[in-house]
Amino acid sequence: MSFLKFHEWGAKYGDIIGLKIGQQNVVVLNHYKHVAELFDKRGANYADRPRTHITHDILFPEGLHLLFADYGPTWRFMRKAMMRLLNTKVVDTLLPIQTAESLVTMQALVRDPEEWYNHIQRYSTAVILASVFGLRGTSFDSPRVKDLYATVHELTNLTEMGSTPPIDIFPFLKLLPDFMSPWRTRAQNLRIEYRRVYNSLVDEGKENLQREDAPDCFLKRLLDDAPETGLSAEQITYVCGAFMEGGSDTTASAMLSFILAMAAHPHIQRKAQREVDSKCGLDKSPTAEDGMDLPYLRAIHDETLRWRPVAPGGIPHAAAQDDWYNGYFIPKGTILFANTWSIHRTDEFRDPDSFIPERFVDNTFGTEPSKVQGDDQSQRRVNYTFGAGRRVCSGMRMAANSLILNMAKVLWTFDLVPENKEKPINTDVTECYKSGILVFPKKFPVKFVPRSDARAMVIEREVQDVQPFLSNFKQ
Repeated sequence: MSFLKFHEWGAKYGDIIGLKIGQQNVVVLNHYKHVAELFDKRGANYADRPRTHITHDILFPEGLHLLFADYGPTWRFMRKAMMRLLNTKVVDTLLPIQTAESLVTMQALVRDPEEWYNHIQRYSTAVILASVFGLRGTSFDSPRVKDLYATVHELTNLTEMGSTPPIDIFPFLKLLPDFMSPWRTRAQNLRIEYRRVYNSLVDEGKENLQREDAPDCFLKRLLDDAPETGLSAEQITYVCGAFMEGGSDTTASAMLSFILAMAAHPHIQRKAQREVDSKCGLDKSPTAEDGMDLPYLRAIHDETLRWRPVAPGGIPHAAAQDDWYNGYFIPKGTILFANTWSIHRTDEFRDPDSFIPERFVDNTFGTEPSKVQGDDQSQRRVNYTFGAGRRVCSGMRMAANSLILNMAKVLWTFDLVPENKEKPINTDVTECYKSGILVFPKKFPVKFVPRSDARAMVIEREVQDVQPFLSNFKQ
């Protein structure tokens, strides 16, 4: 977990760290002010990605993967097409899908609580499958869901800094034969699997769109808009892939971190349940509209993303041209990391390693007023989980809608209780999380206990109510 080492170095050397790895210059930014200045204000110079042998030569030589592609005309062209589908008006039309799949998840948690870890993961992928392709992911064991998670997990693991030999620093490693280069075989296999999974989903989605009653989905809009946008068939596939990757692992990771925090802090859980109960009563589970009026729950949402950011080390950027900043020379090609873990743990935050939602109540950024008095925070983001600059994640609102809705429903329906009440839940990121570009909680010992039979019956009734809507999507 390189972000922890960067955090350790930041405490010792300051919030801008310069490294020399072979011939490669690397800069780590451990404070939001530097990120705001470089990634946001000077965005055109810091919107590129580092060129790596794994991503650019083996996995995605076409240069069409939006996360790793060079910042240039093709990336901007594809990003613009993607953003047409992620404006507030369009994203909020997905709330019925998110609500229906959330209810199905609550029902699964009531009926089969032992498989809670898989139910949570299924939700986020099911929402994206329906939104993007018009398809259902009815269980975690369904081929669509399993294939997607396997592909995304392998991609995040393979592209994490340090997960492969330093091929880009010592190019002679590229000449090694395959039997001495297992990383190459992994990358080649992932490329084959990646294209198989996404091409099959696009083909299945297109076939489904031939139905007269086929639901609207992003794929349909991309195909309909293609004469205007100019997207090729292959570019449409990669845009769909970007939706899938941006909305599956990330949302599931954040939701699992929320569950971990609630199980580890029962007093916070009870306080949030009281707020949800006072708003929603006993006759219905919380809706997306209810979430707008739950300030403590929204504070929990913000604190979850601060406490356990999904991409704690940040996705690397690269300098397109030479630059100077704060007296430091940043040569063209320098790799820069916005180390989210440290940005969320400066001395501006009281007890930053603790989970304290109250810091965000009546305080947009969760900081201590005395620590930021007089500072211009106009360029500050609430959190840096979604990145910064021109590469900032475009699905922030969609993710927030899913998270707040599911957090509210979980708290309304269940008590989250450690399996062993005598043994505290371990929340140590070094022990309880899988590493990668995205970190992901390992399964931990928690029980989902329905708060009453009446609440469980409400969930059953509400699931029945959304079945006609869900039947529109191909099983």
